[in-house]
Amino acid sequence: MNDPAQPEANSLRQSRRELWLILLAWLGCAVWVISYCSINGYHLAPEEVATVLGFPDWVFWGVVTPWMIANAFTFWFCLRALKNDEDEEAAR
Repeated sequence: MNDPAQPEANSLRQSRRELWLILLAWLGCAVWVISYCSINGYHLAPEEVATVLGFPDWVFWGVVTPWMIANAFTFWFCLRALKNDEDEEAAR
């Protein structure tokens, strides 16, 4: 006999897995941005600032690169890792 709460429990379990994956990715990017920018962005003399694609190098490697990685992660997550629950009507 099917337990009517089982699809809800499976959905909750999958949602929690997705939540933790998203939070870990966010935390990783946040730690990178804060640590890299604080180490490489402060105490620079104007003549020490190099540029990458028009950005100061510490901004490019500390903000732009993690932003692009986060975008790629978002596309991967939405296309591969995010799962739809089966329809409640079909589950009955």
